[in-house]
Amino acid sequence: MINKQDIVGGWILKEWSISSNARISYPFGESPVGVLVYTKDDCMSAQLMSGTDLSLDGAPLRGLGAELNQALVERFFAYAGRYRIEDNTIIHEVMVSLNPDFVGREQRRDASLQGNCLELTGHESDAAGRERVHKLVWKRMEGEK
Repeated sequence: MINKQDIVGGWILKEWSISSNARISYPFGESPVGVLVYTKDDCMSAQLMSGTDLSLDGAPLRGLGAELNQALVERFFAYAGRYRIEDNTIIHEVMVSLNPDFVGREQRRDASLQGNCLELTGHESDAAGRERVHKLVWKRMEGEK
């Protein structure tokens, strides 16, 4: 069973895959970048982004054109809030998110820990009602535990 002491600290994203109808996709490519943090006082934060390069050429983030804004959103995802653990499920209680539909909702992640790797699995249905399974593999940051 997963407990708080097992997960507190920082984690680096190694893989994010989505399985649906026996097909596997990688929403941020095969080399995503991400950081997941769990604190002792039940706070969590996750930021994920594509490993592909995108440059703003020094332009300020505010006032970018629609095309560049869309490219940025398609390469980044984040949310944060509180968490709790029930058996081998970590429940993220989302307070802020790039996706406003996440705010005020729970994101349930089946969790397994093997050595210094944490695997989180989430289930959802797509717009057509087909089940999609998200698998995220995180490696403990160096210097942690």
